[in-house]
Amino acid sequence: MIPIFKTFQIAAFGVFLLGMSSGCTIKATLDTTSDATSEFLSSTSGKSWWTADGLVKRGAHARVFVATNHDILLQEIAQGQGEYVKAFGTILGVPAHHQAHFQESIQNEYSVLVEIPISLGDDQLNRFIGHARQAGIRSTPSTL
Repeated sequence: MIPIFKTFQIAAFGVFLLGMSSGCTIKATLDTTSDATSEFLSSTSGKSWWTADGLVKRGAHARVFVATNHDILLQEIAQGQGEYVKAFGTILGVPAHHQAHFQESIQNEYSVLVEIPISLGDDQLNRFIGHARQAGIRSTPSTL
């Protein structure tokens, strides 16, 4: 997976080359690229997860967390520990005294979680969170 910053660097270089070779103005080309990038990010970043004030809507915290931290979260899930896994467990409602067991349980779900293409939308993102919740349920008697 190409990091988003690297993708933007490649896109900016491509826009520069396009502008130089086609006679287009750089500003017009950049405006078009910016509009397309904004539309893409709006359609894939869970616009419905945010309030008008820019806060995460109630119930969307897990989706926002996974969408923004997916790569590092998967790395830590594979390791069976880490700050992001612990934070994810907290968001899912796993009590502090059950965190170690949650991290172990979610590590057992890694082979399933790594195959879920969350970039395909909310259904896949919810599937990822559902599998993680199952690990949380197995780690604590409370319901998440």
